[in-house]
Amino acid sequence: MSEGRVRVPAGPPLDDLDAIERLDPHAAREVLRRFPDQCREGLGLHPSPPVRLALPRLVVVAGMGGSAASGDLLATCLADRLSVPVLTHRGYGLPALVGPGALVIAASYSGETVEAVSAFEAAVKAGAATAAVTRGGRLAALAARHGAPVVTLPPGLMPRMALGSLFFPLLGILESAGLPTVPEAEVAEALETVAALADELAPARPVEQNEAKRLALAVGDRVPVVYGGELTGSVAYRWKTDVEENAKRFAVAGALPEMNHNEIEAWRAPEADRLQAIFLRDRGEHPDVARRFAVVRALVEPVAGGLAEVWSRGEGRLARLLSLIYLGQWTSYYLALLRGVDPWAVPLLEEVKRRLRP
Repeated sequence: MSEGRVRVPAGPPLDDLDAIERLDPHAAREVLRRFPDQCREGLGLHPSPPVRLALPRLVVVAGMGGSAASGDLLATCLADRLSVPVLTHRGYGLPALVGPGALVIAASYSGETVEAVSAFEAAVKAGAATAAVTRGGRLAALAARHGAPVVTLPPGLMPRMALGSLFFPLLGILESAGLPTVPEAEVAEALETVAALADELAPARPVEQNEAKRLALAVGDRVPVVYGGELTGSVAYRWKTDVEENAKRFAVAGALPEMNHNEIEAWRAPEADRLQAIFLRDRGEHPDVARRFAVVRALVEPVAGGLAEVWSRGEGRLARLLSLIYLGQWTSYYLALLRGVDPWAVPLLEEVKRRLRP
């Protein structure tokens, strides 16, 4: 990783385990540390009743926030294998192209996400096949009423920290529908990759040996601007939302080559000095995308407050994507500690839900 200038903002040293424990009263660090175990357990979560479908012409994962992220990961890691489109739908209802022959998977960790419930109801009305991935709540009750398969998730997690539980059951659902998924060898590699990272990125590993801590320190009090390529663009968005929920601060996400056609013009002094560019690189990226990253770096680095490049790990798509997502989760966690905020609690998000409650 190349971090540029490193500024250490006010806050506890990231190697002070007592300070970390005080700032993290809900032990979000333990949830993050157990992410490899959560992925393994997610592989063992199956829908009840079993999925029995003909080959669908379209797959839609409907959800919001951390639940919708499972759909993004599914679409990206299977884009080179699936001959049918996988769409992530964030919002009420469903697009008009959903109908008989489509499979709609409503994902809501809590089961109370009104948009996911609305999408499930729209899928039933449109005659699409349905399934639900949830801990319970209204979504589970609705699925049971219609006899739809339900994957029941374990309790005690925040949706943004439940990606292993939310994503891995989707592979089984697609396989049951006759669609190709991630081969077992690639799943095993992904699990090994995140298990290694769990040790490397945890609080007990000091700054000089911990890429996530160094990234958080490099960002400091700047606004992180995270860019991915064609494969990692959705991961950049995941970094943005993790920073926003965990560290309670603004972040920006984008992707190459699209940002070359618009956003590149915004990288000008003096505003750019308040920004920290983070490039999510992948050794499988298109050669032209690699060239674009080099050009963007040459243009951005002289005016940016800092610039860092991080690289995916592993050979298979799933390992490469999960390794970058996991690094982003830990980086946002350490940014929360540097700001002195609880990375678990989301009081404004909960207040929005409270005010919208009927």
